[in-house]
Amino acid sequence: MPTCKHYIGLVLLISWHLSNAQPINDSVFKDLALRPAVHAGQPVLFVFLSPECPLCQNYTVVLNKLDRQYGRKIKIYGIIPGRTYGKAEIAGFVEKYKIDYPLMADPSMRLCRYLQASATPEAILLSAGDELIYKGAIDNWYTALGKSRIKATENYLQDAIDRALKQERVYLKRTIPVGCLINDF
Repeated sequence: MPTCKHYIGLVLLISWHLSNAQPINDSVFKDLALRPAVHAGQPVLFVFLSPECPLCQNYTVVLNKLDRQYGRKIKIYGIIPGRTYGKAEIAGFVEKYKIDYPLMADPSMRLCRYLQASATPEAILLSAGDELIYKGAIDNWYTALGKSRIKATENYLQDAIDRALKQERVYLKRTIPVGCLINDF
């Protein structure tokens, strides 16, 4: 049977853990050199893409629709991580898939590492104050590489955008992206 000493020990242990634990903070841009200067007071969406990734190619339709629907309310940036693709390949990707939002290369993968992006496609939605709103898969269309539903039944990113713009709480903050692993070769 626990004694008063056990409870005091437990309280001290919990207090020590809470005072030494990493705070939960979804503020992203502590490194101001990485902060985009152009999103001035708007939420910003980074979508990590690869021109050769079949899922990224397939998701251009969804992303173009999101850009048309929310482009004036949030800033959308496609990020091409690594040195694999040059200006010509990126321009070809933009032209072929009729991408209207800006695509930017991240050859040093500094932004990719900073935001801890792991796959293409992967969406990272930040508030105007650089707080993480959502990170992960665009929707549940793909369940694994090579395995998909006929259509998505859960629109994670769109739901997060809608809730954020209404200043409502986003309940599903993170999902695991399905796609090609980000690499630099």
